[in-house]
Amino acid sequence: MNSNLQKMPPNWIKVRFDEIAENITDRIDKPNESGLEYYIGLEHIDTDQIRIKRFGSTDDVNATKFLCKKGDIIFGKRRSYLRKVAVTDRDAVVSAHSMVIRPKADLIVPEFLPCFMQSSIFWKTAHAISEGSMSPTIKWKTMAKQEFLVPTINEQKKISETLWSIEENTETVENILKLTSVLKISLLNKLLTNGIEHNNFKKTEIGEIPEDWEVVKLIDIADIIMGQSPPSSSYNDFDGLPFLQGKADFGNIEPIITKYTTKPSKISEKGDILFTVRAPVGDMNWCNTTCCIGRGIAALRPKETVIPKFLYYQLDKLRSNFEQLSQGSTFTAINSKELKNFSVVVPPLDEQKEIANILYKLDLNISQFNDHILYVSNLKKKLTNNFISGKLIIPKEVL
Repeated sequence: MNSNLQKMPPNWIKVRFDEIAENITDRIDKPNESGLEYYIGLEHIDTDQIRIKRFGSTDDVNATKFLCKKGDIIFGKRRSYLRKVAVTDRDAVVSAHSMVIRPKADLIVPEFLPCFMQSSIFWKTAHAISEGSMSPTIKWKTMAKQEFLVPTINEQKKISETLWSIEENTETVENILKLTSVLKISLLNKLLTNGIEHNNFKKTEIGEIPEDWEVVKLIDIADIIMGQSPPSSSYNDFDGLPFLQGKADFGNIEPIITKYTTKPSKISEKGDILFTVRAPVGDMNWCNTTCCIGRGIAALRPKETVIPKFLYYQLDKLRSNFEQLSQGSTFTAINSKELKNFSVVVPPLDEQKEIANILYKLDLNISQFNDHILYVSNLKKKLTNNFISGKLIIPKEVL
C-alpha cells in the first residue's frame, strides 16, 4: 500500500489516478497552422501556481505538440520536482513535455483535481515514479495506476471552493498591483519631467523642464564610489565586512549578503544608493549596512542639495539612458567618467521632497500588495496540504 493511503479519515475512498483523470493526447502536428493562437510550454507554468499567467505564440512553434481545451490541467511530466501543474483558461497548443489532464466527473469534482495535484501527497508520488537521471520523466501508464485516498464529493466541493476563493483573492490583488505599478511608472515620468503645478518651462540639453529646475552632473549632487573587489583570499563565510559583488547580491527589499571580506577596499555606508555598473546596468537598491562593494557596483552618496529618495526615483526613470551609454561585447558596463558626468535635474528641495513622498507612498502600496500575495499564497499551500492529507477536515455542518 502506498504511504499516502495511510492515516486518512475513514469515509474517504481509494481511487486509481485513471479513475479520476484521463490523459488527453490529441496531437497538433503543425501548431503554426492549427488556427490556435496560444502555446503553453513548461516555461510558461510557474512552480506551485495554479493559473497560467504567460503564453507563447504558435507562430514560433513547429514541432508536434498536444491540444488542450479550456479547463484542462497542464501537468509538467518532465522534472516533476519543479511542481508545475496549472489550469488553462483557454484552448491552446501544449508542450510535449507535459500531460494534458482532464478530470473524470464520477469520483472527482473537476475543480478539486488541480488542487489535489498541487498537494505534497501528489508530488511525493510524482517524484517517486519519475524515470531517468538527467531529465526524470513520468509515464502516463505509471501515473494512471497510482492509488490515492480522496474525500467525499461534498468535502471535495467545499475544499475546492475554499482554495479557489483564495486564488481569486490573489488574482484580484495581482490585478490591483499591476494597475498600481502602471500608475507609478506614469507618475514617475510625469513628476520627474513636468514637476508639480508648473506653468513655465525652459529648454535644456535634456529637454523641457520647469523654469526653476536645474540640470547638473550626477557628481555635483552625489559622491560616487566605484567598487573594487578585494582579493578572493580574503573571502570568509562569517568574519569580516559584508561584501556585495554585483546584481546577484541584490534582493527586492535589501541586498543579499553571501560573502564577507577581511580586506575591504571600497566601502559603502548605510543610506547609500547601490547602483550596478555592469550588466544589467542601472539596477538599484539601498545600502542597509556598511559593506564592501565589488567592481560591479557603485555607491552613490547624495549630498545636501538632493533628497536621497528623489535621486533614487530619478535614476530609476533614467535607467534606459544608462543602458544606452553602457558598452562592451562580453558584458555591458558604464565607466566612472560616464556615470559622474551623467545629466540629472534638480528641483527645489521642497518639491523634491513632495515628489519623492508621492512615489514612495505608491511603493509602500506595491510592497504591501506583494506581501499580501506572498502571505495568501503560503496560506493556500498550507491549507491544500492539510486538506489533502486529512489533517484539516471540513466540519459536517457546512457540508
